[in-house]
Amino acid sequence: MAFKKEKLFVRKIEEKARLTPTGIFARVPCDNWETNGYRSITWKQYNDGINKIAHWLDETLGKSADNATVSYFGANDIRYAFVFAALNKSNRKLLTPDGRLMKGALHGLLAESSCKAWLYTEDEIAAQTPFGLEETGVAQHAFPSLEWCLAAEDTPPYPYTKTYEEHKWEEILIIHTSGTTGPPKPIYMNNGFWAAACASPQLSKRNWPRAIGSEELYGRSLILACPMRWNSGLILTNAFGVFANTCCVLPPPDAVGLPPAVFDKLTELNLVEGLVATPFTVAELFNDATTRPTLQALDFVTYLGARLDKTVGDALVQHTRLGSVIGATETGGRFSFLPRDKKFWHTFDFIPEAHVRLVPISKSELPTSATEDGDVHRMFIDRPEGEAREDMCAFWNVRMFEHADTIDTKELWRPVDCDGEMRWEFFARADDSVKLFGGVSFDAAEFETPIARHLGVRVSFVGGAGRPAPFVILDMYEDAVRGRNQGDVAREVWETVIEPLNRQVVKEIRIPVETVMVTVEGRPLPLGMKQLVLRTRAEEEYKAEIEAAYARLNKGQDSREKFAAFMK
Repeated sequence: MAFKKEKLFVRKIEEKARLTPTGIFARVPCDNWETNGYRSITWKQYNDGINKIAHWLDETLGKSADNATVSYFGANDIRYAFVFAALNKSNRKLLTPDGRLMKGALHGLLAESSCKAWLYTEDEIAAQTPFGLEETGVAQHAFPSLEWCLAAEDTPPYPYTKTYEEHKWEEILIIHTSGTTGPPKPIYMNNGFWAAACASPQLSKRNWPRAIGSEELYGRSLILACPMRWNSGLILTNAFGVFANTCCVLPPPDAVGLPPAVFDKLTELNLVEGLVATPFTVAELFNDATTRPTLQALDFVTYLGARLDKTVGDALVQHTRLGSVIGATETGGRFSFLPRDKKFWHTFDFIPEAHVRLVPISKSELPTSATEDGDVHRMFIDRPEGEAREDMCAFWNVRMFEHADTIDTKELWRPVDCDGEMRWEFFARADDSVKLFGGVSFDAAEFETPIARHLGVRVSFVGGAGRPAPFVILDMYEDAVRGRNQGDVAREVWETVIEPLNRQVVKEIRIPVETVMVTVEGRPLPLGMKQLVLRTRAEEEYKAEIEAAYARLNKGQDSREKFAAFMK
């Protein structure tokens, strides 16, 4: 009889608990962890805890007959993984709200996703108070402690009889767009999407002997320096952990990112072979003289969410394997073959199963204000023939792409000659979306349009990708600046237009006065044929002024403090 691979992650957890009960699922901090250290959670403990929570959910919320939506807003710990699996097992789906959402935006998200209950941990009560949840009518319940979840040895199994074929379209997880400048939009993942997200080992086997970028995670023990509330937290634990034997070492719940002192301590208390983190965290550990040797000694470093500073990457790759697993929330991961030379660590060659198509922007028939460079290509994802593939996430997202034959990623890429091999380097967004260094995105037009209404502003440019805050470059009419100090002009526009806008958006994307600047006389913002700012060219031409603006900002606020606000 042929061996049948399990595709439902809850069943895979049951299988691992049965076959390798003492195998380690994750490493988590004990109370007073600096003294008492870390503890292991075995596959049996994980499965027992899931069963216990599933029974508790039925007792607390009643049996779910309609795949009810339940929100979880908890401390940054492994309970997210437990809750996700237990909700799935008890015929419910998980909504993971971002703590940055404003009250009205969150209420809209709860209503649109038909959320029936809100689970929270005791240490998040203060953080959720501004949400005004009592106004929504959603039932609120305190979720038990991690110790309670782990004290589950005698819990009877929770019956789970679903099969993949019958339930592959069943929704199990709801994440959402950032909601920074507009209403957050829910993004629904079903069992098929999640199974495809877990298919990296299959793709690796199929494409052997060529290696793909995710292989460094298989069977490894790594520090996961991304919040469990983020999609990457659940992917690393309940996808790579379950299907690729990745063991995640979680930082203490109150750690923001991975401060150098915490990183050092974690490597002393755990077997740490690698690191998965944001580019900010990687750069911070590299630039700290005390942690750089330990970082360089790791077997691998994987960065997520944004580009890594090339100067940092070029130096770090001389000591360890460096790579990125990239993708998008709504379309899933896009895996890439490894480069033949480490100096091309920042480039990608997407595997055939990604169904990526790169088209010169002049032939894509879609507008972009980023550049007019004919060498730049726009990325599309094409639908494979036949049914949705079990190794490709994108077209399982039926709410967004059910009738689409191709998906515009709105990403621009540039070909790179890698010693005779053509690979691709990310160039810019095709639209006006800006992703700050903490992963929060916003639409630049939401700022640029009202700023341009100021009588003295000819055109404005808002950017800041990979930065701690947005910047604004103001191209003013001559009469508005004649005889005036540029700094005074910038402050006047900030006070009259930008600061009122700041009060309408979440704090993470507010524009500080320090990063507002006026164009230099004789150097107007470059415009394309449609009189739109050529964004990448403008940023390059004003590189020195932008760096000076962030230097001013850093004098008043430490970048780690800004990063802490993002991560929380």
